Amino acid sequence: MHGDCVPLTTPIPILIVDDEADLRNLLVEALTDEGYAVEGAEDGAKALDLVRSKHFPVIFTDLNMPGGLSGLELLRAVHDSDPKSLGILMTGYATTEAAIQALKRGAYDFIQKPFKLVEIEASLERALEHYRLLRENEEYQQNLEHMVEARTQEILGLKNDIERLFEGFVNASVTAIEARDPSTSGHSSRVAELTVGLAEAVNMTPNGPYGQLQFTPIQIREIRYASLLHDFGKVGVREQVLVKAKKLYDERLDSIYQRLHQRTLEAMRDRVLEAWSQGQSFDHGRLEALLHRQEEETRRIMDLVRRSNEPTVLPQEVARELDSLEDLTYQHWSGDHRVLFEPSDLDLLRIPKGSLSAEEREEIESHVTHTYRFLTQIPWTTELAGVPDIAYAHHERLNGRGYPRKLTEPDIPIQSRLMAVTDVYDALTAADRPYKAAVSVERSLEILEQEVKVNLLDKEALRIFIEARIYERTLGRGRPAAS
Repeated sequence: MHGDCVPLTTPIPILIVDDEADLRNLLVEALTDEGYAVEGAEDGAKALDLVRSKHFPVIFTDLNMPGGLSGLELLRAVHDSDPKSLGILMTGYATTEAAIQALKRGAYDFIQKPFKLVEIEASLERALEHYRLLRENEEYQQNLEHMVEARTQEILGLKNDIERLFEGFVNASVTAIEARDPSTSGHSSRVAELTVGLAEAVNMTPNGPYGQLQFTPIQIREIRYASLLHDFGKVGVREQVLVKAKKLYDERLDSIYQRLHQRTLEAMRDRVLEAWSQGQSFDHGRLEALLHRQEEETRRIMDLVRRSNEPTVLPQEVARELDSLEDLTYQHWSGDHRVLFEPSDLDLLRIPKGSLSAEEREEIESHVTHTYRFLTQIPWTTELAGVPDIAYAHHERLNGRGYPRKLTEPDIPIQSRLMAVTDVYDALTAADRPYKAAVSVERSLEILEQEVKVNLLDKEALRIFIEARIYERTLGRGRPAAS
């Protein structure tokens, strides 16, 4: 009870402690007449019993009480039991030094005997005013603490709400990325898991180039966000380019095949008209032979186009055969004869590896810049301010052959180097890309080691990635099992 804030309520309890019964009774009666609830005790022991049973805002005590506790000893014992009580010492043997020592040892006031009743009342009023101020201050402090605690809880709740909101925003952004390019569904999440795992493994590596490097929990979170959002800029790339599996788009390939079919019919028509103009009669066998030769040529051309249209490495002999297609024509509906293969068609078919033209590849690569511009629009906290730069550099390479800024090793953030390893690994092993077959884990790690040898990827990052078996974290999720 005594530990709580104790307000003053009337009548106010007052305790008088003095071994002189006449003085004690006089003070009890006088202060009772003033409206206080006054009790008396003849020694320290009885006073402590009263103090332990109820709270006295002010206690008057004689300094020298023979056969028991002195006044100072009593006040110290009272303070241990009820520290809110104020003690006023009374003595007939007062000196300045004694008064100073009494005040230093916890007494609120010091009164010299003999005294006038008005002096007791004045001292009591001062003590009660001081008591009231102390209690008001305590109440203010308690209210302030409650307010601070409530505000702190409110802020923590708001912080949690903001974090949940941001997590939802990040997840929605990843969903938007995957909606634009369904073939890479799960890529961002897998790269985030692998990169975070690799960063944690770096923390546990005591030696080597990264032996002194320690990512804080906030930096790990920063890496996670950068990894999840590293491909967001794909929303700014045409969908047909993102998912382009072959060199020619399907509708363009269909148009070429249709022209080839039309060219066959045109050749048959021209041969028949030529024969009739020369007075030759209809020869069914000859017509069939002619149709067979024409269809064979069409099939040969279509087969050449199909082989050339694959994103795999284009053989030199196939590339040379494409030259024969440059002069092929067909009759347009307007009557004009036009080339069957546009120069742009042949340029695409001559792509030595992959399915993208130089312009399309530039468009794909632009997703990194789109990502950076998007991420810089987000008001990141100071701790997460590095997210845009980490994501911006995930396609840079140590030897300067990356993109978009051609950065070299000293200018590429460590976090981006870690992400580069996991990003390439996931792209190699992913089983859902329309433009490539999945590569086994074993072969993928060999390819990564080859890229380290030519100074594309970070050697130490790959070493930790392999030795800590970080790649196992995503086995079976969009990729084949380890061989």
